[in-house]
Amino acid sequence: MGCEWLDEVDVLGGNARAIWSACDLDNVDYVLLLPHDDERLNTLLRSAFYAKLSGRRGAVVDGEPAHVLLGLYSLYDFTDKLIVGSFDMPFGRKFRNLLDSGVAAEEELIGDVILGAMDGTEAEG
Repeated sequence: MGCEWLDEVDVLGGNARAIWSACDLDNVDYVLLLPHDDERLNTLLRSAFYAKLSGRRGAVVDGEPAHVLLGLYSLYDFTDKLIVGSFDMPFGRKFRNLLDSGVAAEEELIGDVILGAMDGTEAEG
């Protein structure tokens, strides 16, 4: 049983590496993953992401490739340029609780928390 699970992880890692390479994501400063099908939320995240790039290089990955990359990222933090555009992914993230309880607004969570890593960093190159 453990071997079957390890085989699945190996396949996932192989697919994630193939996606990362095919999208040439080593040559961007930030990668935004959009793992949900919520068009309204994805539009807000994408717009805020592009606004914060400020001359830096960025890429957006959505749909199944985003799920595959998120699966590998959930196992280990393989890059510091990955941003997960979700209130509740990866597993254990609880931003939705802040939103639902009224502690924070959606725009605050997107701009200051989810995309907060982009603040104050200079473009490379």
